Amino acid sequence: MASASPLVIAHWITRLIVVGIFAMGAFPKFTGGAEALIEKLPGGNAAAIGIGIAEVIAIVLILIPKTTLAGSVLAGLLMLGAVFSHIVGPVGMEGELGDMLPMAVIALLASIASVVLSMKRGFALVPTDSASEPANA
Repeated sequence: MASASPLVIAHWITRLIVVGIFAMGAFPKFTGGAEALIEKLPGGNAAAIGIGIAEVIAIVLILIPKTTLAGSVLAGLLMLGAVFSHIVGPVGMEGELGDMLPMAVIALLASIASVVLSMKRGFALVPTDSASEPANA
């Protein structure tokens, strides 16, 4: 059995960081546990559920090797929106919502790292055939 290269290990670590943070953030959006966010978002509960659905889609895409790059790009875009909405948007920095900003920044940085590592490993944004999946995905 061949051992995984440091690049493969680093890539999986960044992917799992994003997946873990997104899973922690998506679940409350579906169960009503994100009241503070729902109160601040334009669109309320519907917006929170929409964001949660996008986060679940990103999780699935990141975990499938052929779609990792697309999932990482989606996750990065979602986290750019989250960071922006905390700093200058409607969500703000008060209370528990302000506590979520560091997690959003970590997820953003891990998403960017996953995009870079995906590209270094030869992943395609839109896979065209089975040859687009690098070895040791």
